[in-house]
Amino acid sequence: MRVTKHADAVEYHPPFHEGVDARRLQGMELGETEGFWLGLSVYPPGSSAGPSEVMGESIYLVVSGELVLYCNDETTVLKQYDSVHLAKGDHRRLVNESDSDALLAVSIANPPKVNS
Repeated sequence: MRVTKHADAVEYHPPFHEGVDARRLQGMELGETEGFWLGLSVYPPGSSAGPSEVMGESIYLVVSGELVLYCNDETTVLKQYDSVHLAKGDHRRLVNESDSDALLAVSIANPPKVNS
């Protein structure tokens, strides 16, 4: 078992994110996981992720607030407890167009291991 207290979560800076406070909760620098890692991101009003290509299969869960997801040719508003699966290669943009913070849990497939 490996517990990560929120105060110990590692801040990271995902590419193409503007104004987002992203923290890694499990995986990567916090200890190896086999298939995925877990993060938690705070999106203040006006902050965004993308536009960019999804680099690994991903699941987003809106814990609080709301976010607008532009993915491929579709647009949807994600509200508290809504989730979405994104396939590797999807083109997405995620924006907080509201007046309140949004909290997003993110689970992403680990990058392929490189044999040395």
